Order: sequence, then C-alpha cells, then structure tokens
Amino acid sequence: MKKISLMLFSIFGAFNLWAGEIKITTNLKGFSDSTQVYFVSSEGPLANTILQNGIVEITAEIDSKPDTYYLYLLENNQPYIITLFVADENITIQGSKENLIYNAKISGSTYHSQKEILDKSQMSTRLKGDVLQKEMQQLQATADWQDKNVQEKYIGVNGSLTKIDKELRDLERKYILENFDLNYAQSLLEFNLCGAESDFYTSVYNKMSKEDQKNDLGKKFLLASKSKKLSKGDAYLDIEIQNKDLETIKLSNYFKKDKKYVLVDLSSVTCPNSNQAFPITKTFSDNNTENLQVVSVLQSPDAETYKHFGKLNTSNWEFVYAENFLNSDDYIKYQENATPTFLLFDNQGKLVDRWVGASSHELKMNEYFGSK
Repeated sequence: MKKISLMLFSIFGAFNLWAGEIKITTNLKGFSDSTQVYFVSSEGPLANTILQNGIVEITAEIDSKPDTYYLYLLENNQPYIITLFVADENITIQGSKENLIYNAKISGSTYHSQKEILDKSQMSTRLKGDVLQKEMQQLQATADWQDKNVQEKYIGVNGSLTKIDKELRDLERKYILENFDLNYAQSLLEFNLCGAESDFYTSVYNKMSKEDQKNDLGKKFLLASKSKKLSKGDAYLDIEIQNKDLETIKLSNYFKKDKKYVLVDLSSVTCPNSNQAFPITKTFSDNNTENLQVVSVLQSPDAETYKHFGKLNTSNWEFVYAENFLNSDDYIKYQENATPTFLLFDNQGKLVDRWVGASSHELKMNEYFGSK
C-alpha cells in the first residue's frame, strides 16, 4: 500500500502546465488551530495553509483530468490523510478528527463518487485490518514478537494481515472489472499487473478497445495474461541487470558459479522489510560461501541510490540494479508483487522454494542452511 510521508514535502515534482484549478473548502471537527494542511499530488505539495476553527479554503492549479490527490493534515506531528479522486472542481470536505479516513464526506466532485464505490466495498475488510494492525503493534512492543510463529500469524504467507491485503486486492480487481469504463477504475490498472490470476488480466485486456490493446499498458496486460508465478521445478527467468559499476549483465551469469544454490532476492532500497532482511542474508551468505550464491535485485528510484548498496558486495553476495524493474516486462513475467521476495534455485536453475517477507526469511534459511 502506498503511504504519504513527510518526504513528499521536501521534493517537488517536475514543472507542469496545469490546465485547471481546484478549490477545496473544509469543515473538520476536533483539530487544533495550529494544524497544518497540505494539498498534495504524487509529485509533491501543491498548496498549504493553517486550519482555523476547522475551516480552510485551498486553491491549487491541477490537471483537468481526474487524478488521485491527498489532503494531508499534520497536528503535533501526527498525520491525518484524506485520499481524493478529483479534477478541476469546487469541492467541500466535512468530517471529524476521530476516524477521519473513513468518515470524511466529499461533496461537489463528479469523480470522487467513483472511488467511493470501491471504498464502501472494502470498508468492513479495512476495519478488520485496522484491528489486526493494532494487535500486531501492541505485540511488537513486547518480547512475544521475537517468536517467529507469532510474526507468521500476522505477516507470514498465510498470516491474517496477508489475507486482509489479498482480500482488498480481490475487491479492487472485482471493482475494476465491474466498473471498467469509470475513470477511477482506469487509474487503478497500472497497479494491478502482478499477483492476480491470469483470468483477470485476460478479462481486462478483452475489455480494452482495439486501440488501447496496442498501447503500452495493453501490451503489459497481454503479457501478464501469459505469465505466472514460478512454481517449484520451474526454471528462472533471465533478465538484464546492472552490476556495481552499472554495466549491463544477465541474471544467468550467477548460475554459472558452481554453487549448490542461487538465492534471488527481489528487494527495494526503500522497503523497511527488505532492509530488515539484509543482515539475515549476510549472516547466511557469510557462513555458506561454498554452496550459496546470493543475488539481491534491487528496485531503486535511481542508480545513484543503488550505488551505496553496490559497495556492500561480497564474494558470494552481489547487489545488482534492475532499472525501472517495477514497471518492466521482466517484473510482470515473474508476477511477484511484494518486497522482499526470495526465490531459491538449485544449480540447474530450477526453483526449489520461494518465500516473502523478513519474518519468514530466517526460518527458511535455517531450513536449508542450518541454524546460525
């Protein structure tokens, strides 16, 4: 799930020639008069002001086409976020501080009502997820959280929060198919190219116009309909990657080193779980130099960010960079939609096992390489 962080407020996007203007008026209860209010796009803040008696008026230049924006309220360093799907409209937002994410009422928008259809279908699932999230956070403050079985209960492959995430994704895909011609459904397509059954991709592709089938997104959905997650015994998929010197090489290079196993780690430099898993990987790679080759394929905003990790290479653990991997055909072919994902291959390039997340990582590595 995408999250808005304060990093957004230090990075402004590229200059845009906006074609319209939005005016937002709020009536929000329970907030102090020192609350800062930001209107934010995916590229950064577009306007900001201070809340007074729950009321602000914000005007900003935006595209005339509907898109996702955020009203970001910051009170005593505590963020409150309202997600909007709007265009150049005059809208009113009403709500209270308590449970703002679910009780905010948006009026005056032609497009936000399209998003509300999906919001209502996901409401009960999100509420269940909130309860489980609070349970997990309470456990994380205790020694019980060190028990890997407790972690698995919540965030393992069959964990309760993992199931919640899948249920939300399933509802989103159902919404897309049932409301395909709506602007909001169209805006979700690029985020649904991995992790679904091939029938979903085929259905989306068949709903596209002949013209759309020929564009980049249409081609990606056609590719996704012919792709699947690797199963045990399947051969690895070769992809182009860049080494620490940013030279283009092939993933297949790492299957020619005569090791018993090759562990392909699909991670992200900005993913907390990926960074939590790196020390575990290091311990096992250091203790198994003869029979284990590790390749961490890093998803990174840019090559400069990656270079820091490239310096950490060891004799049998290499950090490589796959440029724009999340939006590449290679990513779609692998059909993996979470970081970190670990794919363990034998020296013939056949998949032995796969697992997801830092909590499962040590358990699985112990299974194949013994206790640390």
